[in-house]
Amino acid sequence: MSDSALRVEGIRKEFPGVVALDDIHFEVKRGEVHALLGENGAGKSTLIKILSGIYQPDAGRIFIGDEPVSVDSVQVARAYGISVIHQELSLARNMSIAENIFLGRFPAGRLSFVDEDAMWEKSRRLLDSIGLVGLDPAMRVSNLSVAQQQMIEICRSLSENTKILIMDEPTASLAAAEVDTLLDMMRSLRKQGVTIIFISHKLREIYRVCDKITVLRDGKFAGTGSVSELQYDDLINMMVGRDFKDTFPERKSQSGEVFFSASGIRSKRVHEVSFELRKGEVLGFYGLMGSGRSEVMRALLGIDAGTVGNITLNGKQIAIRSPIDAIKAGIALAPEDRKLEGLILKQTIDFNITLPIIGRLIKWLRLDQKLNDEIVDSISKRLRIKTASYESKTLNLSGGNQQKAVLAKWLVTDPQILILDEPTRGIDVGAKQEIYKLIYEIVGMGVGIILISSEMPEVINLCDRVYVLREGRLTGVVDRTELTEQNIMALAIGGIGA
Repeated sequence: MSDSALRVEGIRKEFPGVVALDDIHFEVKRGEVHALLGENGAGKSTLIKILSGIYQPDAGRIFIGDEPVSVDSVQVARAYGISVIHQELSLARNMSIAENIFLGRFPAGRLSFVDEDAMWEKSRRLLDSIGLVGLDPAMRVSNLSVAQQQMIEICRSLSENTKILIMDEPTASLAAAEVDTLLDMMRSLRKQGVTIIFISHKLREIYRVCDKITVLRDGKFAGTGSVSELQYDDLINMMVGRDFKDTFPERKSQSGEVFFSASGIRSKRVHEVSFELRKGEVLGFYGLMGSGRSEVMRALLGIDAGTVGNITLNGKQIAIRSPIDAIKAGIALAPEDRKLEGLILKQTIDFNITLPIIGRLIKWLRLDQKLNDEIVDSISKRLRIKTASYESKTLNLSGGNQQKAVLAKWLVTDPQILILDEPTRGIDVGAKQEIYKLIYEIVGMGVGIILISSEMPEVINLCDRVYVLREGRLTGVVDRTELTEQNIMALAIGGIGA
């Protein structure tokens, strides 16, 4: 009997004007954790949709074990034991854990009623099998952490006798401790014989849990190898097709005088935080999960209920009671969740970009289309947004280009300060480098940048100064000359009794 769990040969998929996949060869062994990597737009999502029955290939074959199969629907994929855990959770939050696990497949009891005892017992066994011992199956999903909700999604897949589990960016929204729990669970599933295809942009996780890695680039197979064989730099070069040693662009700090200050920022999660921003600098905010780094800006801009003592911009005191006040004052926020809060994905790219200034483009109750097109074309070229048409829906852009669209949307307002909250979350290494370059270009345009990031390398390499928070309180400020991981973490974690 072959040790191959799944194999594809010569897979090709075309969309109008685009070859998404071209002659893809890919194999996963039984009981293996296999990483599938590539930049956004490399073809990972298309391949996963083919394996899960959402798309059908234009050419090529799929094998389960050594048997050629036709996966022409999601139901057929599930019948072959293929299940996908998507980044966006799909649980019914007001239902119990057990009800979510067996939703649509409730065990039948007498008179066609649900056999609740059987459902609770089967749920307990599934929870125990992935390390959630003692978790009550009757608990509402809304009371669970994001990591626990991910686990329930996995339980639901295992209840369907899943043999091949595809996990698409499962750790994107998890804290470090939650990531450890999820990786431990993946190791446990591997021991149980479950085959896992793991998609993640976080290479440290790949090296911690995976056995092999396959890389796609521009819709083509770029290479495969065991984790022990593939060095980090070689893997990066394989993904982007170019030397990637200089991840962070060079820049000489040109910090000037203080032009913005805020004091006494308070909210439910923030306690008396004050800070200053200087001209020509990238100012960082760092803290571990729950530190309140994003909440400081949300309180400052009037998004969250709170108070601020004094706000001074260019020597004048201003008042910000709402996000509209902030925008009028020239302060814009590119939020952490670009898909939910930063963009209207079902609208076109040009609609999203000019939305904040639509009032300036309406003349005599009609849109000045010429001016609109000029603004969109100018900023899109400046930020190098890659798209066939600005009339395309924003949801069709890659993650990196969506982030550029968020930046474009606020840059057209001519801001004095641009707050970037996790600007590289969920985008690939090549797109990250583009965003880093754009950050310095935006600073060069005279815009003050406040960078909120949980990525230590970003904070150390991009920022001129870093404010560190813990439990909603400011614990210190680190200047560029002292920006080391040790100095930042000392402030973020605190000493004994801190």
